Amino acid sequence: MKLSLKTPCTTWTFDELMACVFGIKVFDVHLYFYLLKHGPFKVNELAEKLNKNRSTIQRSVQNLMNAGLVYRKQVNLKDGGYFYLYYAVPFEEVKERMKREIEGWYKKIKDWIDSIELEDLRDLHC
Repeated sequence: MKLSLKTPCTTWTFDELMACVFGIKVFDVHLYFYLLKHGPFKVNELAEKLNKNRSTIQRSVQNLMNAGLVYRKQVNLKDGGYFYLYYAVPFEEVKERMKREIEGWYKKIKDWIDSIELEDLRDLHC
């Protein structure tokens, strides 16, 4: 019960809420937690460990980076070339960002409700 929240509209699991807040997929959230627990990794290592296509992992890692949940560090090889290691942002930081985002939603929804007048609703099919 700790990782789900029942509201009048729906029941949220934490991974679904996190996906909603950051505009990513639930699989991306699962990958974030995998990196948090086991990382850092290269994309091909993640693909192998999770038994997924490299392109699936690459797309998911890109989603996580765009959401600010993962960052990468370039590792230079002594004979030339490089690769990237992907790291998860600390969970405490992610939780704080989620709370700030949800507080922003609350304010926007509250202001939106305050702006609605009864005559604005006359087009409802009641």
